[in-house]
Amino acid sequence: MKSNKSKGLSVEAVVATGVGIAIVFLLKRFLPIPTGVPNTTIDLGEAFIAFLGAIFGPAVGGLVAFFAHLFNDLSWGDPWWTWIVADGIFGLIIGYSRNFLKLRTEPLTKKKLIQFNLLQIAANILCWGIIAPLGDILVYSQPAGKVFLQGITATITDVLSVGIVGTLLISAYAKTQIQKNRLSKD
Repeated sequence: MKSNKSKGLSVEAVVATGVGIAIVFLLKRFLPIPTGVPNTTIDLGEAFIAFLGAIFGPAVGGLVAFFAHLFNDLSWGDPWWTWIVADGIFGLIIGYSRNFLKLRTEPLTKKKLIQFNLLQIAANILCWGIIAPLGDILVYSQPAGKVFLQGITATITDVLSVGIVGTLLISAYAKTQIQKNRLSKD
């Protein structure tokens, strides 16, 4: 007997991926906020990646993060692959928040927001504090002091970006959803 469940991304997820790449690219390209650390900015695109991942899951989060970062790097010159890959991993990890947030079917609670923020903190530490700097050292022979300063700065600013803007986006979206057992009689 055949299952009605389709394999791969839904049409909605494919559209969200394309639109998400465009939005995150625009945020990364035209709204970077300087930190004072070379090549490291406060990135509101990470908050939008987290928002999309929370709704559509790891595949959309990972693809949006990877391609938006790639296109942003290409718009400046050469792609910096270690950070592009780290961003894709961030999007993939944060997309797993969909499994416990269940924004389309359940109310958003403080406990779920705390879980989301614990996940995003761990993902940011892993991706920007470990993967990207170690990749820069191994692949590009960059000085450890420089890349770990960039990584720590990116970790802190992205934790704040996702923690504030991402949480606000998720909370606003959750208010637009009609969850089961939430309807009442007039």
